[in-house]
Amino acid sequence: MRIRLLVCALAMVALFLLSGCSSEEVQQMRSPQAGDSADRDGFNATVTLCRKVGTKSGRRIGAGQEFEMREKSYVQAFADFTNIKTERPYTVHLVWIRPDGRELFRKYAEVRQQTVEKNQFRTVINWLDAEDMHKVKSDTLVTEEPDFTLDTRFNTSLKREREPGLYHFRVYLDRALLLEEPFTVRTSS
Repeated sequence: MRIRLLVCALAMVALFLLSGCSSEEVQQMRSPQAGDSADRDGFNATVTLCRKVGTKSGRRIGAGQEFEMREKSYVQAFADFTNIKTERPYTVHLVWIRPDGRELFRKYAEVRQQTVEKNQFRTVINWLDAEDMHKVKSDTLVTEEPDFTLDTRFNTSLKREREPGLYHFRVYLDRALLLEEPFTVRTSS
């Protein structure tokens, strides 16, 4: 009887591990038939890394995967989410990883979008403090599409004395890894 219970328990654990516990959106992004993200009509998420954002245009300037440390420099990261479900809470972590594989820091947001009227959506982004989860900074935006963007930046200024090398930017959705973007930080030539 014990062996039978043990076998059942192991089978259930194996099923859980194979099916995963990630959200529908994470499973959709990871599915092999998903193909190129631009060809999908469903949920999608992308990451853009850039040097800075134009103050007047809002354009992402210096997009790429290689960034040089300067007197004053940053790596800006944008996680763009499209075709999201309204009224569904999205829990997102934006995480910077050092060359040694350890976490440098993270930002944590809870996002919920509501349909205001046809082709108008209101998104509430609650940024939570990792050290004080009761401390919340809220942003509200109105869009014409069911989408939202989260951003964060990493200071690569020379005075910060960052280690040159291969860093990673990760996006977690509902605590499951959704996207990872490697990038190189190098000293100025």
